[in-house]
Amino acid sequence: MSAAAGRSPSGPCAKAVLALFGSLFLIALLAVPVTTRTARLRQDPGSSLVFKTTYPRKATMFLPSYLAAGSRTKDAAAVRVRSAQWIGTMAVIALLGVFDYVVICRLWKRRRPVPEEA
Repeated sequence: MSAAAGRSPSGPCAKAVLALFGSLFLIALLAVPVTTRTARLRQDPGSSLVFKTTYPRKATMFLPSYLAAGSRTKDAAAVRVRSAQWIGTMAVIALLGVFDYVVICRLWKRRRPVPEEA
């Protein structure tokens, strides 16, 4: 029985790639891209007329804050998640992690000389 058979298939390279891209994926999961509505009040000088202008603003919210804001507000359009951007970011991170694992770990493992048993 060879020494490699008793070893786990995930070596230090795979653990390092998983730790790096896992933490990036967790950050992307918890940072939710949202669009909020912002209002601005404006009054012309010498006039008693007040203008209220609402416009969308792109922001990033912490996931629990987004979930709490969605349950608190009565207006469904006040905070909207930009799901395509959110899912796309997580997919890109996952694909880059798999690519780096294949390129760095697998190719590095193939290039290492196998130690001969004496």
